[in-house]
Amino acid sequence: MQNTFPLLRIVACALSVVWCYVAPSLNFIAICFFALLVDCYTAWRCNRRIYEKYKEQLQRNPKYILGGRLRSKKMWKMVQDFTVLILGIFLATAIDNGILGHMGELHLANYLAALYCAVQFVSILENESTCNGAEWAKVLQKIVADKTERHYHINLRELMYEDQKQEDENKDNTDKQQ
Repeated sequence: MQNTFPLLRIVACALSVVWCYVAPSLNFIAICFFALLVDCYTAWRCNRRIYEKYKEQLQRNPKYILGGRLRSKKMWKMVQDFTVLILGIFLATAIDNGILGHMGELHLANYLAALYCAVQFVSILENESTCNGAEWAKVLQKIVADKTERHYHINLRELMYEDQKQEDENKDNTDKQQ
């Protein structure tokens, strides 16, 4: 029994040292995680809008893999990127406090978290403006990228051409019937 007491002390000491490095970073990690969740939600909404808008063309062409769902492959990449961000925030906090502490607070973790959140914000704007018929989305599409082609491996011009071709055929059929 007496041998476990020093072992528990060593474990508690090690955990407290780790906590001292982790605790200052938790605020930044929480904010970045919230930005990541919002980006995931808007990506799902974007995926659903694309699927609803081009449902017939997507079902006709087997090379397009889009079912209006999030994919685990993309989710895994997102988890890996977020893990790197967490480690980067830990490193920035350690550099700020340990190595460059004599220079005062440089707030390196703040800048890293702000940069990540800015990238996520642009991604959120891209997600919300893609395949959205609102006026603000059309204006925003002139500034940000359309994610239909880039992320979903869909040639938007082909889909739009098929859509236009379908409308023309419907119009010709209507004209012939009259």
